[in-house]
Amino acid sequence: MNYYFKTNDLVKIAIISALGGVSSTYIGYLGNLINRFLGVPFGAGQFMAGLHIFWIILGFGLIKKEGTCTMIGVLKALVELFSGGKLGVFVILLSGVQGLIADIIFLIVRRRNVVTYALAGGISTAANVLIFQIFFVPYTAYHFFLLIGLISFISGVAFAGIFGYNVLNIVEGREQEYSIKKVTTLVVCGALMVGGVYYYSFVYEGSERIQVGGAVLHPFSFYYQDFQDVETVVSAEMVGQYKYEPETEYTGVPLTAILEKAGLQGTTVRITAGDGYSVDFPADRISECIITQERRLIAKGYEGSYWVQDIVEITVL
Repeated sequence: MNYYFKTNDLVKIAIISALGGVSSTYIGYLGNLINRFLGVPFGAGQFMAGLHIFWIILGFGLIKKEGTCTMIGVLKALVELFSGGKLGVFVILLSGVQGLIADIIFLIVRRRNVVTYALAGGISTAANVLIFQIFFVPYTAYHFFLLIGLISFISGVAFAGIFGYNVLNIVEGREQEYSIKKVTTLVVCGALMVGGVYYYSFVYEGSERIQVGGAVLHPFSFYYQDFQDVETVVSAEMVGQYKYEPETEYTGVPLTAILEKAGLQGTTVRITAGDGYSVDFPADRISECIITQERRLIAKGYEGSYWVQDIVEITVL
């Protein structure tokens, strides 16, 4: 009996999906680094968004069968979900649709050259902006929605399409032994690998436990359930520079209760997320800030960039 996907194909799909899934938080970390260096006010995740689709495009290039992109997209999302991804089950829809779009482009455009790969990478990467616009908090200004979409498309062309095509040529031995393109591709791969080792060794924190330290009398770590008896409800709206969440009631643990137990000694409170992103608050202006069970900071009265998700550390300075 002949099967569409051979055993060798399925092994490649499994390996690529696993690599793509576990690298997702690292890619978010790279985006935040760019955000800090460039000072981009609306977040820089889309600058690196193409790296999420890189694995999908590379997988198709190695297997060369329609349906590969969709399968890798779904399996990659499952790995991300079970490794603690912040999007929850929604990531399956997001990544699956992006894979499906790439499959459709490869089905329509039969020539397998760098232009086709760049087109598939760009469109499937940019699709995430539209999907978030539909299902999550939309951008309030459509010219910024288009700008973010354009940034995402360019990222997909560069990191998913062109970079993916160049890596494929090296893997399949089609690139000249000594060429600028090959050297550049290998240097980028090496830089990403070194950065990944550093990130997962020294930055990433995937635990549900939150660390409290710095200028406090009693450093400690806790789970949300440890403070569940002091839960409170805060009604707040999130007003970002380009995003908006209407006023909603949130249930969570007061940040002041956590710091009271720690014995606050400093004047600044730093909240750090699992991907390395952090924001600072004056210690005397956090009375209406709470942390939800999902480890999201509801920073009432603060601009949207202060509403940190996936909190792993509270540091007093």
